Amino acid sequence: MIQYMARGPIANERIEITSIGNVKWRLKTQFSDGTTHLLLSPLEFLEKLSVLIPPPKSHLIRWGGCFASHSPYRKRLVLRAEAKKGFDFDNANDGNKTKNHSWSRALARAFKIDVLKCEVCGGSLVPLVILRDSAQMTRYLEHVGLDSRPPARAPPRIIQELFDFDQQVPTGSDLEG
Repeated sequence: MIQYMARGPIANERIEITSIGNVKWRLKTQFSDGTTHLLLSPLEFLEKLSVLIPPPKSHLIRWGGCFASHSPYRKRLVLRAEAKKGFDFDNANDGNKTKNHSWSRALARAFKIDVLKCEVCGGSLVPLVILRDSAQMTRYLEHVGLDSRPPARAPPRIIQELFDFDQQVPTGSDLEG
């Protein structure tokens, strides 16, 4: 399964560069007219490859094969929703609660602080509640004496200048002089 997920979009064994620099691409299955190879210029080949790049601001993972949404094998491979990890504060009295402290380890690695250690006594802290409502967060921060307003946005580091492209194609007389 790992080999399936880690493989590239095209097989290198099926690509060959010809002596004049064109790309000879062996098809996985032949076309109905009997074509087994495609002969492409380097730019045409890059054009075919560029289709595989996802558009901006879209999902970067597109599931196919056994992970596709309509695959009959997907139910066997994908985790069940009831087997989710992490803290479940909504059902705190449930005896089947699973604990996942990886978020605290990630914060310790990123910020060099142990968020589960009390700064006063050095004991272990236990998470009790998650605040999801912005009004409740504001109320809590003001209660403990902290500023509830988000910090001001920093100015951009780089200011994008306008590009001025010359759209005129040079003619033969322009190239001579």
